[in-house]
Amino acid sequence: SGLEDAERFGVALGLYPRFHDGFDKARRDKFLMNEVVKSVGGLEVVQQQSCENLEEALEFARKLGVVEDEEEIIGRENLDAEKRKVRITTQRKMVVVKPPRGVASDDVHLCSNLASVRMAFDKVHHSPVFGSPTSSKHERVLLQEFASGVEYAVDVVCKDGERKVAALWRYDKRSANGAPFVYFGTELVSAAEKEKEVERAVCEYVFKALEALSVRWGISHVEVIADEVDGRIRVRLVEVNCRQHNTDFSPLTNACIGYGALDMVLAAHLGGDEHYNYPPEMERFRLNWDSVPTMPSIRAKGAILHFVSYVEGKISRIRHDVLEEIEGLDSVMDMHIYPQFLEEGNEISKTVDIRSDTGWAHLMNDDEIEFRRDYDRIVELMKDMFEVK
Repeated sequence: SGLEDAERFGVALGLYPRFHDGFDKARRDKFLMNEVVKSVGGLEVVQQQSCENLEEALEFARKLGVVEDEEEIIGRENLDAEKRKVRITTQRKMVVVKPPRGVASDDVHLCSNLASVRMAFDKVHHSPVFGSPTSSKHERVLLQEFASGVEYAVDVVCKDGERKVAALWRYDKRSANGAPFVYFGTELVSAAEKEKEVERAVCEYVFKALEALSVRWGISHVEVIADEVDGRIRVRLVEVNCRQHNTDFSPLTNACIGYGALDMVLAAHLGGDEHYNYPPEMERFRLNWDSVPTMPSIRAKGAILHFVSYVEGKISRIRHDVLEEIEGLDSVMDMHIYPQFLEEGNEISKTVDIRSDTGWAHLMNDDEIEFRRDYDRIVELMKDMFEVK
């Protein structure tokens, strides 16, 4: 998605090392970044293996406890149906199969048996690298231990190694349309208060991960999963993205926090430059880096809701009554349906990842009860937005 070219371009312009982090493959390859975060940063990560062929993938999946099918799970014991269901649910082990380079859960598969591992491996292996020429293919496939817990995204801006959180987001990913990780919502949360132990642990982990990867300048979007083990908060890396959050986040962060990551990038690179003469009329819009806290507080609830399609075929009816109800909810500050879904006769597919949703809504409300009510109502209404034939 252009990150490698951007790193090379920055070096060619002579920005490294004063205002640039140089070139490092581990900032894009998900296998390498986990290895560096573990070995250099001393942080906990999921078990993983980069697999060149299917045999390696199946061997690693078996090591994690993934079995051939449900019969192996229960040992072919003569159990009644209800006991069989309980045994399968409690004992099934899962593995994540995905490309070493990708974006937004694209081609990420959650596999509960070896048959699904085979299918996922075949789909990822030799598939095109996202954002690269078609000649660039995935020669290896990444398998990782499935990490259960709450997934967070942390937008961080760095100024010569000083790191500040621009926004902390909690993902609402659910299974839908046969896909395991469909984005439903991305909600802003606070990490500034002392009682926010999980959120603060997430941010501190991310700072250490960025240090391990020698990220000292610019904006990063880092995803982690947090859970609790033996009474302690455990945070593990999903991936580091040395780029901005891939959504129109500025309206929400400006309204709910008071500033955003893009303002912070400008402050980091230009805010302390005494040789740069800013136009006087722009002075009031400038963000002072030193005035920005390390952890942000939110002054209202905010979220991005992704419209999930549950239908597939040619659009025969657009439910404008549903769209009008969503737009009229108190918490909705903006919404957008992608143009191709606003014309009857156009094709629509079921949403399986961020690239196949049908639009979005920005929600904001200083009343948490109203915010949650509107959030849940939109999730219900999404099912009825379109009719197909």
